[in-house]
Amino acid sequence: MPEYLTTREIAAYLRLNEKKIYALVARGQLPAARISGKWLFPKHLIDQWVERNTIYPTRGLMGAMLDEMLIQMGSDDWLLSQVEERYRTVGEIPVVAARVGSLAGLRALGSGAAHMTAYHVDNVHVRELAGGEQGCYMLHLFTRHMGLMYDASSGAEVTGLGSIAEQGMTLARRQPESGTYHLVGELLAELGIDPDGIKGVGAFPSHLELALAVRNGRADAGVGIRIAAELCGLDFLQLRSEPFKLAVPVEFTSHPQMVRFLDFLLEDLGRVAAEGAAGYDFEDLGKIETTVKKKTE
Repeated sequence: MPEYLTTREIAAYLRLNEKKIYALVARGQLPAARISGKWLFPKHLIDQWVERNTIYPTRGLMGAMLDEMLIQMGSDDWLLSQVEERYRTVGEIPVVAARVGSLAGLRALGSGAAHMTAYHVDNVHVRELAGGEQGCYMLHLFTRHMGLMYDASSGAEVTGLGSIAEQGMTLARRQPESGTYHLVGELLAELGIDPDGIKGVGAFPSHLELALAVRNGRADAGVGIRIAAELCGLDFLQLRSEPFKLAVPVEFTSHPQMVRFLDFLLEDLGRVAAEGAAGYDFEDLGKIETTVKKKTE
């Protein structure tokens, strides 16, 4: 049943004096009903009135667009795509996702071209590319298994990235702005292998497309997430586990549409965690980090 507040109660609720309340009513700006000579204020309508009149800090056009859509630019991930697709069926506004890679996504966030960025590179890149004046929050979603995808039935003897180089195999590659591309570079550097010395094909914008290239014989192997290998019927040799996070500018985190999406995202991933998902761990689900600098005394 709706709750109704008196003039004194609504003044206390809004932290205004009663004279200001009467002025707002007289101008037709505050939802109110006059019953037997007294003003009553439906609390749920007052809450809606406050929300409509709330001014949110914005990044120009992107801030205004938050009422219409959520734009996520960043790393490709199968599980995140599934969650975003489920949200499109229940959310008030759509989530538009562009799989441009971690670094390109963070640059887009920093330039005001996205509301959030999924990434799996070091947090230092968030600070450098997308920190902004107010900073970002980094929400940990999961840890995923990264490794070599290959088809053992083809006769390929894959024991690691070193074996790819030694046997002159063709390696499927992701786009240069992706975190996976840079991960491969790091792993090869640790082995003392020049990336330019490996025959490559690509660039592929997603893990599934890369896995399909291996499945179809366009490449002997490629580095990607475990679930992509399983979906394409490939063998998988794990090389590393890495955290996968979502960066959101501080000024967007309190917007109702962003709050609804993040609540759904964490709840849905919590359900997936309870059921289990191949190649994903959820121990740090919901952990928050920030680029915001603490004020010193």
